[in-house]
Amino acid sequence: MDYYSTLGINRNASQEEIKKAYKKQSMAHHPDRTGGDDSKFKEINEAYQTLNDPQKKQMYDQFGTADPRQQQYRSGDFEFNFHGSPFGGMDDIFSQFFGSRQQRGNRPINVAVDITLEDVLTGKSFGMEIQLPTGRTKVVNIDIPKGIEHGQTVRFARMGEQNNPNMPPGDLHVQVRVLKHHKFNRFGDNIICEKDINVLDLMLGTKATIETLDGKSLEINIPAGTKPDTILGCRGEGLPNVRSKIRGNLQIKIKAEMPNLSSEQLKKISDIRNGI
Repeated sequence: MDYYSTLGINRNASQEEIKKAYKKQSMAHHPDRTGGDDSKFKEINEAYQTLNDPQKKQMYDQFGTADPRQQQYRSGDFEFNFHGSPFGGMDDIFSQFFGSRQQRGNRPINVAVDITLEDVLTGKSFGMEIQLPTGRTKVVNIDIPKGIEHGQTVRFARMGEQNNPNMPPGDLHVQVRVLKHHKFNRFGDNIICEKDINVLDLMLGTKATIETLDGKSLEINIPAGTKPDTILGCRGEGLPNVRSKIRGNLQIKIKAEMPNLSSEQLKKISDIRNGI
């Protein structure tokens, strides 16, 4: 997968252009908006997580991947990678040159956890039980940072396999899955919800109360003549950026709600429409 093509940008795109492209593509392909499968949305997130990180972007531009295990290296006349080589692997390469196999280190353990959108807002610390390759289990304490994206992996050093006592423990890789929220949808650091407003109030203008993700009640102004599907914003009421910790915005999509009117009220509206 070409991350640049996925986001619709060229290789010279700035960080700001990368962010704008991500927001555009994620809104166009979000499963909650399109009703389709989320494979394209996952590709967009994967591309953004790599290109928005300067270190990962540099690695991707140089090697075609941000995964160190898949990067190709050159030693003398031999090219090899961590998934395989002309000699069958890293151990065999050292065996060819030095006459002995290197002792295998402890491997990482890969697990996945489900968290809520509220957990993304506040971060989450908890203990979890993991199973070791030996079949034993152990409890580890992990911290999920604020602003984590769906599908991102957090690495916890030396909390993985410990089979080989002569080598440092392996790492623990925790993939984070963010559960769908019943009210808010996520677009990067922004979240969006819908608010039903009486169509007469849209015509005349009104005020409405919105409950934020962290449970606060905000009063927002609905200007007279607001059209259905208008999006109003509350700055700083979204999710924190996983790096800068600066919060995005809460966006409110206005939906028109039809009032229950009596015959007399309908006649008055009809008279107004007919200019009487």
